[in-house]
Amino acid sequence: MKKIALLMTTFAFAMAGLYAKPSFAKSSEDDYSPAMWKIEHKGKTSYLFGSIHVGDKSMYPLPKKVMDAFSASNTLAVEADVTKVNQMEMAQTIQKLALDLENPLPTVLSEKTKKQYDVYCETETATCNMVKVFEPWMAAMTIEVMGVMKAGYSDKLGIDQFFLTGANNKEIVELESIQGQLELLDSMPKELQDFMMLGAISKDSEDFEELMKAWKTGALDEFMQEAEKDVKDLGISEEVANQFNDIFLYQRNQVMADGIADLIKQGKSVFAVVGAAHYAGENSVNQYLEEKGFKIERL
Repeated sequence: MKKIALLMTTFAFAMAGLYAKPSFAKSSEDDYSPAMWKIEHKGKTSYLFGSIHVGDKSMYPLPKKVMDAFSASNTLAVEADVTKVNQMEMAQTIQKLALDLENPLPTVLSEKTKKQYDVYCETETATCNMVKVFEPWMAAMTIEVMGVMKAGYSDKLGIDQFFLTGANNKEIVELESIQGQLELLDSMPKELQDFMMLGAISKDSEDFEELMKAWKTGALDEFMQEAEKDVKDLGISEEVANQFNDIFLYQRNQVMADGIADLIKQGKSVFAVVGAAHYAGENSVNQYLEEKGFKIERL
């Protein structure tokens, strides 16, 4: 269920509220080359950079070409500015959207997911006690946070946080918003929330390691193809998987591409940092930008 892990962490850590300036340690990877693209438009250069929303010290410093591109840009575009989250307002929103005291979590899960959930709770009792009053999407987010932290990764060292912290005098533009992301999750059909839960409780530490390796090497398409196979192996119907992709990827990719295109057309040099999955495969941000007439070059 690696694809779900890749998509969910942006929402999960936006709600965690644990942000700080990262410390640095040199990466030991010889092939350290996260995915990045260049767009030339009317004498201005913009960049697309694939983010991972959690990380560890081995990710820093980032490759020189990435930092040079960031330095040369005057506008930072992100999914959402997580440094501006009002924690009190966020708590009130989550309480309004995510709690379901009348229908405990185990009672709303499908038979298949409930069976896997019971296995998960045998070793994660404290977490299960915490999420039992949450709607499935929020329970999945919480379990995701716990799993990532247990695997040794932190939102404090995530790529989004790094660039937002280092933006200095750059213009920061949100392509989405935290509020919009939460409302998207809350509006999801129950079968998709169940799908998210199954993904959250089916991963192990190796999934996070594979995710990190794919990000560091820029092997996004290969990773997504592998993830599609994982979904099929779990017996998830193609209809549910496609619906999930449409809501979590394709519709959002179109919105992000529109936002990036508008900024470039305004004559701005943009450094766009969004989750790496949004740049992978068909119906990606890249594809939608190319359909708008922009020429994109992988660096």
